[in-house]
Amino acid sequence: MGIKQIAKLANVSIGTIDRVLHKRGGVSKETEKKILKIIKETGYQKNMTASRLKLASVKKIKFAVLTPETDNEYSYWRLPKEGVYKALDELKELGVKVDDYQFAGSSASFKKASEAIFLKNYDAIITVPFFQEECNTLLKKAKSRNMPVVFLDTEIELNDKAYFIRQNSHVAGMVAGRLLHGLVGSSGKYFIVNILNDRGIQVNNKQREDGFRAFFDSIGEDVSINTINHPLNDTFRVTPEMESWFKGDDLKGIFVTNSRAHLIPEILSKYEVSNTFLMGFDLNKKNLEYLQDNQIHFLINQQPKYQGYVAIKNLFNFLTKQDDSELQLDIPVEIMVKEHFSSL
Repeated sequence: MGIKQIAKLANVSIGTIDRVLHKRGGVSKETEKKILKIIKETGYQKNMTASRLKLASVKKIKFAVLTPETDNEYSYWRLPKEGVYKALDELKELGVKVDDYQFAGSSASFKKASEAIFLKNYDAIITVPFFQEECNTLLKKAKSRNMPVVFLDTEIELNDKAYFIRQNSHVAGMVAGRLLHGLVGSSGKYFIVNILNDRGIQVNNKQREDGFRAFFDSIGEDVSINTINHPLNDTFRVTPEMESWFKGDDLKGIFVTNSRAHLIPEILSKYEVSNTFLMGFDLNKKNLEYLQDNQIHFLINQQPKYQGYVAIKNLFNFLTKQDDSELQLDIPVEIMVKEHFSSL
């Protein structure tokens, strides 16, 4: 069933059908009601792909993607970008374009980059909610321009409606607590390693730490848990206090609440820390090497490539079909062990 058949059934012109489909007005209420009834009864759906192919040469759909800088080959933020550009490859013939913006990890850098985005005309923004005040400002400006915003990686409370494609960080922290407790037990020591930015602990790191502690509260275990906060742009250093924590033959569980678990094994070796179980997040190259070598015992995969990919694909569906049902996604907590990669 095509638009010509709809027009014939309704005894109106193709132009009238087009005005109703695109809500441009100029059609009587009675005729509009008749057309919509026929559309519903026949199950007609507009061929959005064909429409976009016709428009692609003259009307682009432009996305701005704002993420932290990828400063090395192990950077987590390379992964969602791979997903973004995979989706772009699939949609570029339909007139989809992506501009890449980066910030250096500070709130000032995020603000400067987001201001640059609003100097141009974009249809949607994909970014990360690291800084609540700056994200609220971005969201307010985007709303005034009718631009949807999708946040990856983390969910925080904001003033206006936003979409989040992320893993539940609190739940992920509880899973980490359960896994390490199975290895370390109630008499061992536990350590949480977070990253600090200029506003303090990164939001998702704090949510994961809270989840980790909540697991032990839920089972009524009063265990020793020490927090180590590592500045984002500084070399990881072991303080004398941390040295004292690591001494002894007790079983130890270390939970790195970000993608930098690969920093820990060399430190443990240098300070001859034994009986240690380590877990963190994400399947970057260095983490995988230590996982296969039994120096990292678990990794939680939050599927960053998939997050970037579906952000582009589902925003495209929203802009062309007005369907936002898949812009709010909860990524399952996926536990990875060395056996997953035995053939690598």
